[in-house]
Amino acid sequence: MALEALKSMGNYLNTLQNFELHATASAQTGLGDMDLQVHIGYESTYRVQRPNKFYVELKSDRTIRQYFYDGKTFTINVPRQNYHSTVAAPSTIAQMIRVADVDYGISLPLIDLFTWAEDPGLDGIETVIRVGFAKINGRETDHFAYRGPDLDWQLWIARGEVPVPLKIVITDRTDTLRPSYQAELTWNTSPQLTARDFAFTPDAQSTPIKIAKNTEEK
Repeated sequence: MALEALKSMGNYLNTLQNFELHATASAQTGLGDMDLQVHIGYESTYRVQRPNKFYVELKSDRTIRQYFYDGKTFTINVPRQNYHSTVAAPSTIAQMIRVADVDYGISLPLIDLFTWAEDPGLDGIETVIRVGFAKINGRETDHFAYRGPDLDWQLWIARGEVPVPLKIVITDRTDTLRPSYQAELTWNTSPQLTARDFAFTPDAQSTPIKIAKNTEEK
């Protein structure tokens, strides 16, 4: 049942040509070289228009990062420090995600939801289990747990005709501190998006800079 629920969720996500997603998240990680875990909270907003546009904003008390992809260019904007960087971009979201990761070391949380059609990742799942029923912000969900080679992850998937994930927890087993990421998700599956949502217009005080490419291959 747990694997079928994951497939059903993926099939539904693949039908969404446009969606908007808001996540309230926290990351638990080690602090420097100390054997001390800290929680860092942040909010994120995603606007996606398949096949070749997205906007992502990651916001915490310390930083704000904005990522604009319009099918031709990819821009990283850091509004608090007033600088931005724009590079030429490939023609699809899946390609852009890989370029961001491999060339620039940028890996966005929840990015797998953008490209589920291309790579659902079901082959790497080693263990699946249905934990039980739960309510997330008043909505009925089924709680599932999955294990892969390096990660444990949990999903709370909404019941009914819109089986979107409403909560996700990911734990990295390759690190002795077991760092984790947790987010509660709010979806708009029929937003009114226009080209303006994905176009970057720099502030008059923003300084353009050049972003360095990674030199190591992945």
